[in-house]
Amino acid sequence: MASPKLEGNAMIDIFLFVGLLVSMGAFIHIQKQSLKAEVQQPIKTNINWYPLIVISKSQFRQAGYQLNKILLSMYCFKMAATFCAFTAIEITGYVLSTPLVAIICFISFFAPDMWFLFKKGQRKVQINNSLEFFLSVLLVYMRAGFSLERAFALAVDHGLSKKHPLYKELKLFLFELSAGKDRETAFNSLYDRTGVSGLKKLANLMLIGSKLGTPLIQAVESQLESFALKKNILLAKKVNKKALHTTFPIILICFPMFLVLVFFPAALQVMNVLKMLVEVL
Repeated sequence: MASPKLEGNAMIDIFLFVGLLVSMGAFIHIQKQSLKAEVQQPIKTNINWYPLIVISKSQFRQAGYQLNKILLSMYCFKMAATFCAFTAIEITGYVLSTPLVAIICFISFFAPDMWFLFKKGQRKVQINNSLEFFLSVLLVYMRAGFSLERAFALAVDHGLSKKHPLYKELKLFLFELSAGKDRETAFNSLYDRTGVSGLKKLANLMLIGSKLGTPLIQAVESQLESFALKKNILLAKKVNKKALHTTFPIILICFPMFLVLVFFPAALQVMNVLKMLVEVL
């Protein structure tokens, strides 16, 4: 007959296995939903925050997910992460105080939210890094005489990979334009879905240019110039930081050589002069 300790360990292993299965299933479901989120119709409710989730629906969307499609999986993922953390503490055999166990479980419960925040920042960096190249391709097609919508479509198809987040967002932007949305609303939706300030500035320049009657090519060119200016500023900052970082090693290496080459000969001359004075006196 098995001892109660062995039975307890077996139950813990079973619970841990079930928790891992639930967390893996929820994670896979979330990842699959992220690919479909770009073509779904917008939801009708205006709920932006959900209970026990610290990031908003708009932040989820900027990470590339629609929260209403993964809400149940999100709660399962959070509960499974908490359960796995608690079970891992039990398996290790360490005796921890109840407040410390509660803190670890609390952190584990909200760890998936932090992961989505990380994904949001990563996605914004991807879009920012590709935006300048996309605008360069867009400018080529606009100079060739294509309309704004057609130039956008060609630049998206030939300038971006289909797996790139900017490709998906601009495809949805073009779909909204073809469905009858005005440019201002479509650009605002594009900014809300990505959170990239460069797209917001481009939208403002294009809308102001269309209202004033100035060519839209100038808006794209000015945006590219601002990107080039930012790149030069960042490059100058990196060069200055490198200069500061190399100052101390240079001083550390050159100062002994400076002592040997400058002060040592001078010290020898001073010693010789003192010897001569001593001999004279």
